[in-house]
Parts: sequence; structure tokens; C-alpha cells
Amino acid sequence: MQIRGIFADNNLRYSFNLRAFIFLYLCAMYHYQEYNPDIRLTTWVANYWTSTDFVDTGDTPKVFPDGCTDIIFMIDKTKGIAYAGLFGTITTFIEVVYTEGMQMFGIRFKPAGIAAFTRLPVNELTDRAVDLALVETLFNQSFRETIPEKKSISEIISYTDDYLINHLSRLYQSDRQIIRAVDLINRAKGQIPLAEVASDVCLCQRHFERRFKATIGVSPKMFAKISRFKHALRYLKTEPHKDLLTVAVVYGYYDHSHLIKDFKTFSGDAPTDLRK
Repeated sequence: MQIRGIFADNNLRYSFNLRAFIFLYLCAMYHYQEYNPDIRLTTWVANYWTSTDFVDTGDTPKVFPDGCTDIIFMIDKTKGIAYAGLFGTITTFIEVVYTEGMQMFGIRFKPAGIAAFTRLPVNELTDRAVDLALVETLFNQSFRETIPEKKSISEIISYTDDYLINHLSRLYQSDRQIIRAVDLINRAKGQIPLAEVASDVCLCQRHFERRFKATIGVSPKMFAKISRFKHALRYLKTEPHKDLLTVAVVYGYYDHSHLIKDFKTFSGDAPTDLRK
């Protein structure tokens, strides 16, 4: 499997990130499925996911930014290869070229979720993929080695749930003010003055921006743009009869040209291309 874009690295053999919002765009190319974590983990974990049975259609799948981070296991049992990577927040699309026979299991963390499992400032992972073994996290060697040994996805999920639950007492303290800020931005679909968000969480603008970036991986402004893009893309797909000016107005873009610019930045395509 190869990466084209910001994760490309000659020293990193496997680099990949799959986001929940994108699976509709890619599902024709492989079998992708999501699973809910134990309810005790939902403060931090968005979901688990698997990707298998890749079929070469001639198209190159893309992954779009969504503000999340993932731990991803890439397993090729035919070659005895297993890789575990920590994949940070991305700020533009990436293209992925798969290798047949690759199986993937991912833990997708909510924005700010990964910060409870590592002391590393999350912005140091932005647009990067690093070997999980090289990062100080609560995911130890035993965890990394046990996942590929499990025989089924149900065994993997059960083991992951148990491992995370058993480590809840060891979690690093979450930044509740930034978690609140993320919730405000997402609920507003990216359309909220950031000064208003900073005021709501009782932080001055400078401290708000510094702490947000360290916890989420991107600035509040970038996160708001990603949130707006995600919701606009969903609207575009669910309301295909709407013209671009209407979409732009609904999601607070100055005009449709600004909408197009954001779509090309985050997806590499014009909005009309993504209606399909």
C-alpha cells in the first residue's frame, strides 16, 4: 500500500487513514465496516472500523480531513507483516493505493480523545503518521502484539474494549474547556465566531488557540473550516438538487467560489464532482 500526499514517507512503509465520513465514497472498492465501542469509552472513542477485501477498480480512493485521529493496524498475514501506526489530524486530502490481501483495524478517536492516551502534544502528529511503538502512549507492546494474533474482528473488539476499560484509571487529564469548544464548533457546523467560543470556555484568545491546537492538532480556525466542509459535503450528497450558491449560503460561505476553494483544498475535487 502506498500513500500520495502529506503522509508519504520513504521510511514509513504503511501509511493510511480512513475516516468515517468518507466510507460512502470508498465502499465500492473494499468492505468497510464500523463498530461501536463499549459505552464506557464513548467519551474518547468514536468507533472501531475494519477494512478488508480490496478490489482494484482503477480508481484511487481519497481520505478527507475530519478532525479525528486514528490508531491503525495493518495486517498482511500471508507475508507475516503487522504494523501499528498513530495517524494524526489531517488538513488536506490524501490518496491511497492499496495492496491486495491487506487487512486493517482502526480505533478512531474523537477530537481531543487521543490526548487522554498520550502526553505528546497532538499538534506534533498533524499531517503525520508515526510508528505506535515510537510514541509514549498507554498502548504498550503487549497490546500492539496481541491485536494481530486475534482470529476474528469480534475477538479484536472485545480485547480492545477490555484493554481500554482497564486503563481508564490511568488516562491523562482531558482539557474539558477544549472539549467544550469542539462541541460548540461542531454543533454550529463550523459557523460560529471563534471569539465567542473562547469567551464561552473562559479563555483569552491566545491561550484558547494554543491549547486547542495542542489538544486537537489544528487551530480552531482550521477545525471550524473542516467541520463546515464535512457538513456541506453531507448536505451536497443528501440534497443533490440544490445549486452551489444555495449550499454556500446555508453553510456560511461568502459565495460559491469560496465553497469551491474549500472543497478543492480538503477533497481535491470541485463540489459538483462529489455529488456523484
